[in-house]
Amino acid sequence: FRRALYALENKGILIPLGAGMYAVKEQTSPKAYFSYTPSKQLYSIEQVLRRAFPYLDYLCWETSLLHEFMTHQPGQNMYIVEVEKDACESVFNRLREKYSSRVFLKPTRSVMEMYVLPQTDPIIVIPLISQSPRTSHKGISFPKLEKILVDTFADDNIFYAFQGEELSNIFTRVFDTYWVNERTMFRYASRRKAGKKLAEFIHKKTKIQLALQEKNNR
Repeated sequence: FRRALYALENKGILIPLGAGMYAVKEQTSPKAYFSYTPSKQLYSIEQVLRRAFPYLDYLCWETSLLHEFMTHQPGQNMYIVEVEKDACESVFNRLREKYSSRVFLKPTRSVMEMYVLPQTDPIIVIPLISQSPRTSHKGISFPKLEKILVDTFADDNIFYAFQGEELSNIFTRVFDTYWVNERTMFRYASRRKAGKKLAEFIHKKTKIQLALQEKNNR
């Protein structure tokens, strides 16, 4: 039975939504699997990390991938580098050697407002949360869409430019466009101690109908 489910999932016939929950993907379905091709700049950043820290666990992504879901387009693209907590300062110093004043280490809200936002392509180094949902493309490890949604919601210091009505737009349009694994999203949100707040936000600030909620209401 599990082999049959796995085969149907690999063929794109079944879409995993959560624990023991699947949706049947019809040919006319407007939703798709989220895919992302990193920019040349992100490749360059990743190559610096790979050469300098070959055994380091890290994830890289850029906020431009959220722009298609927003009404007002930001004037910058932030590169987010998530690394093991003990290595943050070393990674920060190495990236500063190549990218100079564009690199920031765990910036506060005031630093974001005064120094990061005026930059066109800032690079932000932050600690990597363990068991973060991840995927890869051509050797680059970057977060799954579910993790990006949770981080954008939970960290209103670094991602405060994406808050408010724009955050509602991002979630609504992501759920309308792509298949989102709700179990993965809420499991990671719980690790960030934001699970209940996220569920409340989705219920009150969006029109998203969560499959997990429907299951619990039966």
